[in-house]
Order: sequence, then C-alpha cells, then structure tokens
Amino acid sequence: MMTVLAKDLGASMSIGTEQPTISERRTGLALVGAAILCLMASGGLLWWHYGGAIFNDMVLATLAWCF
Repeated sequence: MMTVLAKDLGASMSIGTEQPTISERRTGLALVGAAILCLMASGGLLWWHYGGAIFNDMVLATLAWCF
C-alpha cells in the first residue's frame, strides 16, 4: 500500500516541465530590469553624494575584494 501512495504522489508532483507563459516571462524581465535600474540609481546617488574619486575608490576596492 505504501508503494502505491508513493507512486501516486510522484505522479502528481511535477517539477515544472511546462513552458512559462508570456506574462510570466514579461514579469521576470520586468523584475530583472527593475533590479538593474535600482543598482544603477544607487551607483548614481553614490557618485553624486561622494564624488568621482571616492566612488572610484569604492568600486576598485569592491572589485579587489571579489577577485
């Protein structure tokens, strides 16, 4: 009886094999675009507030920390 239940559960639980709809794809692209826009806006605000030299030092320090 336990194997029958396991087979039934496995058949009803698919792992997303269907293709996303156009609205889901647009929503995903909109979220990615919004995230990129937020990153660019925060960089612009840092540049405006701290100036180019300090901002460049922060970017170079961040890149040096990553690599």
